[in-house]
Amino acid sequence: MQTSHLIARIAGPVLAVLGIGALINGTAYAEVSRQLLGNSAMVALSGVLGLTAGLAILNAHPRWTPDWRSLVTGLGWLLSLMGVFRIFAPDLVRFVGATSNPRVVVVLAVVFIAAGGILTFKGYGAEQPPGQRKE
Repeated sequence: MQTSHLIARIAGPVLAVLGIGALINGTAYAEVSRQLLGNSAMVALSGVLGLTAGLAILNAHPRWTPDWRSLVTGLGWLLSLMGVFRIFAPDLVRFVGATSNPRVVVVLAVVFIAAGGILTFKGYGAEQPPGQRKE
């Protein structure tokens, strides 16, 4: 279970901060997305990074369990699949992103905050794996 906690400690705060940032600075995030989607090379590069991160998570945490740790595995699969999609079809990603509804940003921000909150709580919360002490 130590691997689950380690990944949760890293991914949880990142997801939560991204979600909060998107809610607070929606206009700025929309502009960043527009600029990213305006460049096929950046879409493909983000795919390489996403695939790498997803495979790293899946190699360290390849199991589905009936508890919060499945969120870690799901994150690995999601990043991997998004990475592959961005590498294989950057122009389609650009098209879909350009035609998406601005409300999608709000929904994704809320999902990021929820998932990030759960992972952060589980990673840093009271349920510590054996051999680790709270600091």
